[in-house]
Amino acid sequence: MPWHLNVVDDPVSLSEHLVHRMHHNRNPLLITLEDKFASRVYVKEHSDCQLPEVYHFVQAKDFHIPWDDLPERYVLKSNHWSGDSIFIIDNAKEPLPHLPRARFPKLRSGKQHGYYVIRKGRDQYGRPWPRWRIERKLRRVLKKDFPVSLEWGAYNIKERGIMIEEFLEGDDGGAPTDIKFHCFGGKVGFIQIESGRFGKEIKQNIHLPDGSLIDTLADATKWFNDTSFGNLRTHLGEQRISRMIEVAEQLSHEMDYVRVDLFLIGDTVYYGEFTNYPRSGQPQGPVWEALAGKLWREARGVAPNAEQNSVVDEALSKRTHH
Repeated sequence: MPWHLNVVDDPVSLSEHLVHRMHHNRNPLLITLEDKFASRVYVKEHSDCQLPEVYHFVQAKDFHIPWDDLPERYVLKSNHWSGDSIFIIDNAKEPLPHLPRARFPKLRSGKQHGYYVIRKGRDQYGRPWPRWRIERKLRRVLKKDFPVSLEWGAYNIKERGIMIEEFLEGDDGGAPTDIKFHCFGGKVGFIQIESGRFGKEIKQNIHLPDGSLIDTLADATKWFNDTSFGNLRTHLGEQRISRMIEVAEQLSHEMDYVRVDLFLIGDTVYYGEFTNYPRSGQPQGPVWEALAGKLWREARGVAPNAEQNSVVDEALSKRTHH
């Protein structure tokens, strides 16, 4: 992508830091963290976070999905891929709530993505997915290298397989809300909470560790602030957020930057995944770029520049507490 060529010696913004990492950082830990299966060992060794159960790890050389021996709901995904070819199998008596489902197949559009929620052989867009077609799709994924070679950690995962994983049910009976902790030098800098992943519109907020909302609506990105709540600690509870921050910092202390994706089920924190190259380094809105760049420079022991400080200070002055 064009932004992948924006390599600078002394990165300032978030995207500049990510592109610099892509071109120069060859820390083997990046591979471990990107590997959704191998990273589970790292999580066990460095935290007391709960892990979703993995029922099977299916490799290409012995590819077999035991369809009839699996629970009503589960997830199929590759350990080396992201953002596509993820199947949520929903065979429960009642369907997952809050999920619009098309009655007839629709052409793929920009609002559709690679998360397929399969119920009675069809995804949420109405397209048919018999078992043989799911298997063919997953076999092909295992044969492919990760599509962005500059994302060195993901591209160099060697032991590939399909994880058949426990489906974590959220508090409302549907898919759990994604809560992503952007960590800099082992400290949570800000928190990204994302809802509506399987619906028509993904909404997300970013919050400081104290729970206050940073308004990014003016950033004019495709992401929208979720106006249904303000302070994250008020929304989810002081102790629950503090516990999630504790886990995220346990898991990030060896990295200058990593995003730790967690789920909250009741009062229990579950591991989701690590993300070393969010959105493949694509530039985001000014507030995101400046805030994350400032925190990353501080983790490197380098002072932010004046323009960066100005953008961050203005954003923080407008943050919402309630």
